[in-house]
Amino acid sequence: MSAENEPMADADAGTGHVGTANLENAADIALTAFCWWRADLPRHVCEDYWRDVHGIMFARAPGLWQARQLRLSPNRPDLWPAVSGMSFDVPRAAQPQGLPHGLFRSEADLAAFGDHPLAQETIPNDAHHFIGRIGSQLSSGGRTLVDGLDGIDGPTVQGSPPAPTFVLCFVPRAKAVSTKDFHRFLTEHIARPWSEHPDVLRLRVEPLPPYAESVMASPGVPDQWPSDETYLGWIELSARNEDVFDDLLSDVLGNDLAEQVEAVHTYPVREIYTIISAGRPTDVGLRGYPAVRTIMAAGVDEQRDRNLLELLYGEAVHGLDRLRR
Repeated sequence: MSAENEPMADADAGTGHVGTANLENAADIALTAFCWWRADLPRHVCEDYWRDVHGIMFARAPGLWQARQLRLSPNRPDLWPAVSGMSFDVPRAAQPQGLPHGLFRSEADLAAFGDHPLAQETIPNDAHHFIGRIGSQLSSGGRTLVDGLDGIDGPTVQGSPPAPTFVLCFVPRAKAVSTKDFHRFLTEHIARPWSEHPDVLRLRVEPLPPYAESVMASPGVPDQWPSDETYLGWIELSARNEDVFDDLLSDVLGNDLAEQVEAVHTYPVREIYTIISAGRPTDVGLRGYPAVRTIMAAGVDEQRDRNLLELLYGEAVHGLDRLRR
């Protein structure tokens, strides 16, 4: 049974399926946030707080269709061959460590989320406890062009991805094209050809508005971008191996890539945690990952019974169903 038909999406919670392309493409609006952790706290404290304290707040608020947390490793310029006029480097201080990604199926769902006290006050006011800097943007036009991870035991939604996975962030060449034209170039002349490569297992493209046009602030957290190279779009890409980047570059060099793109920053995704899938909280979104990991290790299936979860968490268990009552 698909996640869309399950009373509790992600019934396996620890290793189950994230949404397919059809599930993700049912959403019209995306929320992307680039996060830099507080420098005075250990990285693992920031990441655990993000997942197990901050993250579960999203599972209690209505409106989200999907919510994931992508933990990023430092930029990997070594994956690309040299291209005249393009850069693959980025200063260490400008490299984000986390990327929350949320999907909303409609403006009405976005409004339901935004009007909830958790989204209005609690979540923004909590961000400074672990985030040192944040850049948040709302956008539309994102698409999952291929999601073939089902061929290798399904997409891992909690923990390390089952295949090398990257967030590729694109800096446009200054004043080369309009935002609309750059988004079209990113989707049609980069993402689409890459999605057809036999070694690309998953690809989602997310165009972004100019950063200054879509800042969502959190009190006490600076939202100024740490460098002049802001992103006008990003691609999530999973591949069979890292050697695919030579092919990917050669596939699009003839499309005036260097005339459109000034830089590509390549952040490996170490871990992915899914808080909401198909409009409903995952077990991780309800309990936090340590509890789910312990329940799975103990083999206690009763703790995942929907009636028990409803007793413990009330209507939060039903996610978007709350909006339809």
